[in-house]
Amino acid sequence: MSYLPISKRIAGYLSFQTGLSAEKEEIITYVIEVTLINLFNIINILFLGLLFDVLPAVITCLITVALLRHTAGGAHSNSPWRCALITAIVFLSISIAASYLAHIKQIYIDIMAIVAIAIGTFLTVRLAPVDSPSAPITSANRRKRLKCLSIIVIGFISVVIVLLRQSLWLHTQEVQVAIILSVLWTSFNLTHFGHLVMSHIDRLRNPKTKEVN
Repeated sequence: MSYLPISKRIAGYLSFQTGLSAEKEEIITYVIEVTLINLFNIINILFLGLLFDVLPAVITCLITVALLRHTAGGAHSNSPWRCALITAIVFLSISIAASYLAHIKQIYIDIMAIVAIAIGTFLTVRLAPVDSPSAPITSANRRKRLKCLSIIVIGFISVVIVLLRQSLWLHTQEVQVAIILSVLWTSFNLTHFGHLVMSHIDRLRNPKTKEVN
């Protein structure tokens, strides 16, 4: 894997100061690379949200997806940069959709919320946590703990949606819909079909990559 020059320089400096082996320096370089890409991605997503005037929805997507992905996991691209691009496109699309759907009647938003939470809860109980080949979950206790945390997060999100329903904030419905769509997106990524879609996206860039079932 090729790295950004700044990632190599930082990792090289840390390795020199601590006397790390070349193998550990490679690991640190990867960690720094992913951290920088994620930081850039967050800044980029926030900028796009500001540019398209959907910042509250974008922030909502970031928080909701981060909470669910951290505990439930899901499909990942094999490239951090490609993953960042997909995330930016999806979050912006969700936010724009939320800004439009925010104008529908509250009863329809309530129905969407019930459906999203039902789907999210079912798939979380059934599938979470979903790990990746690069970072498999080998501990049964950790797997059980993450599943419990995932269910708690879904419950917390449900409470937030209900509380928002009572709010008079200007962006309340936009944020509600953003949460709903974010739950559906992360739930989709828990499924086998979500993994297949991500695999096909990866193969668009790397046609020789074999699909993993």
